[in-house]
Parts: sequence; C-alpha cells; structure tokens
Amino acid sequence: MGHIERKQRDKEANRQKILDAARKIAASEGWAAVTIRKIATEIEYTPPIVYEHFENKEDLLHEIIKSGFRELHHKFTEERQTETDPKALIMKLSLNHWDFAFQNQELYQLMFSLERPVHDEEMLARFFEIKELFVQLTGKTEDDVLEIIFNWMCLKNGTISSFMKMKMPPPSSIVKTYREPREVYIGFIERFLNSIAKY
Repeated sequence: MGHIERKQRDKEANRQKILDAARKIAASEGWAAVTIRKIATEIEYTPPIVYEHFENKEDLLHEIIKSGFRELHHKFTEERQTETDPKALIMKLSLNHWDFAFQNQELYQLMFSLERPVHDEEMLARFFEIKELFVQLTGKTEDDVLEIIFNWMCLKNGTISSFMKMKMPPPSSIVKTYREPREVYIGFIERFLNSIAKY
C-alpha cells in the first residue's frame, strides 16, 4: 500500500472514530451532551483534528443521520432481493424499522427527533423507493397512495416512539393479556396492511 492510500485509509478511520465517539457519548448522556471537545477527549485527539473532518457539530450530526438512513436503505435493498410480494415486503420493512430503532435508540431518536428539521434528501429517497410497493399492494395510483404511505409512516414511528417512552412493559401479573411490544407492533402493521390491500 502506497503512502497516499495509507494516508487516506487513516483519514477515513479517524473520521469513523469521531462518529463512533459521538454516538457513544449520546448513548450515555444524550445528544445535547455531544460536543466537539467531548468527542476529542473521547478519542484522545485535540478539537482541531475533529474540525479537520467536520465543520461543526451540526455537520457531524448530519453525517450520523445519513449513516442511519443508509443502514435502513441497505436492509431494504437486501429484502427486495429475496421478497417480491409487496405486502410481505412492507411488513419486513416495518419490522426492520422496529429492530433498527430498538437496537440503535440514540441514533433513531436523532434521525426522527421533533427538535430537528427533516432531512429531505434521505426521507424523499426512501419515500420514492417504497411508493411502487404501495401502488402494487393497493391498486391505486401513485398520487392516491401518498396519504396511505404517510399513514404507514405515522403508525410505525408513532408506535415505536410510544413504546420507547414507556421504558418498562407492564408486568404480566398486572396485565394478564400483556403481549411483547414487538408483537403488538406487528398486529398494528398487519391490520393496517390488510385494510389497504386490494387482495
């Protein structure tokens, strides 16, 4: 490996260390606690090194958000290669969304925070990818499925946010009919898909 290639590899590795450090701080203290100085301390560098990679905190957070959407997109691409039924694929996408959210809670909260503006380029890219699935499932036109897709997005994110806020599930000794949160979520999505399917 030449000097230039090694230098580029080291630069990319340092950039990833910075992103990982930001997520680590957020996981323990919340996103408000993430600062360039804290990140530099975490990776044992000086703040100017961090600024070599990111203009400011907002620039860094935007890159983290994009990485989250890229991860969800990668899952979508994988599922599309093995599943052709639109209803089954939308269910898989819904479950991927749930699993991603609870495996990456701090990242999910950053991506879908009410305190931050929607990152249009990521959201729109995913939106247009799934639009055709809803056209196939419902038999409606592209214009007619827009509201349905919005309903689906609200159902997913609203349910996930509600369960995240609850923190602890009710003990089964109090709620005899208690089901695991993921099972409840699956039921919500199934009923929604059955209500819009043309078949």
